[in-house]
Amino acid sequence: MSHYGSDNWNLKHSLGSYISSFLTEKFENYNEARVVSYTDVGLILIHRVSNQSFYVANPVSRQCVEILPLASQKEERFWILGIATRVENGVVLGYKVVLLKPNFTFLIYSSETGLWSLNSASFPFTYISQEFNNPISLNGSLHWLAHGSDYQDFVVSIDFYAIDSRSDRCRATQFPDLDKVPKFRRTCTTSQGYLMYMNIFSLPKVDGNLEDKLCVWRLESWQWRLVSEISLDSIKTGVDYIPLGINPFDAKTVYLWSRKCLLSINLHNGDFVLHKDMERSSEGRILNSVDCPRDTKYILESNFASFVLPQWMHPFPSMVRRV
Repeated sequence: MSHYGSDNWNLKHSLGSYISSFLTEKFENYNEARVVSYTDVGLILIHRVSNQSFYVANPVSRQCVEILPLASQKEERFWILGIATRVENGVVLGYKVVLLKPNFTFLIYSSETGLWSLNSASFPFTYISQEFNNPISLNGSLHWLAHGSDYQDFVVSIDFYAIDSRSDRCRATQFPDLDKVPKFRRTCTTSQGYLMYMNIFSLPKVDGNLEDKLCVWRLESWQWRLVSEISLDSIKTGVDYIPLGINPFDAKTVYLWSRKCLLSINLHNGDFVLHKDMERSSEGRILNSVDCPRDTKYILESNFASFVLPQWMHPFPSMVRRV
């Protein structure tokens, strides 16, 4: 879809090209390996279909660790949830690869022990469906979406580094806008170590007319706090925009996407900038985007994951074996 990168890490190409070239170089048959999970610490999880093995890798530094499956895994069905990471003072101390079995028990590989283990969690809610595609990895937890009755959407959060006996290691947090009708389906992103949610709503003005407002919430102590609400009436471009994400290092900057360009908005003052195709700014940022009539529909109907390099490149935990 699009990439908005930076020269902070002296990268010569987009992050997407680093991932695709890594897969091509690492695996003889490119099609047998696919990226199944992303993190905010520069790590990706790769699944090799032929032997059901996993690889945790940094596609930029080319560091890679192979994780062999249990013999029983080849015969069992499971969902690949993602990677939960433990980070202290900018250093990745460990990670856990998490698989979910149909009976809602977790099969977890720990980099600290080098072993697979079974674990379980009590779900303190009832639901109709859950979305296990691209859970968000943040602060040792994985977060994904679930849907209850009467359009009650909420976020499921499980802390995979909490003590097993803790009753609050699994939480369900309702979205803060259940009394409104959002223009786009609910989903989350991250910024500065917090889970974030933003959407656009048509709200009445004092004169009775409707205006589009961009609302942004931050999850603090398991409560959503509204951090910004700005009108989009000043953006008179004649183009519909889709909320894309929030700057991972600067929570006051959000991005909206269209077929033609990327729009960044400063939540503090409402200023916005249009970034057109292949535009390079003085800060070294670059945007790659494609213009196709089906793009908007495809994005609205699809699940996407964000992959972010941290401000400082994290090394691999020292106790794992690299390949």
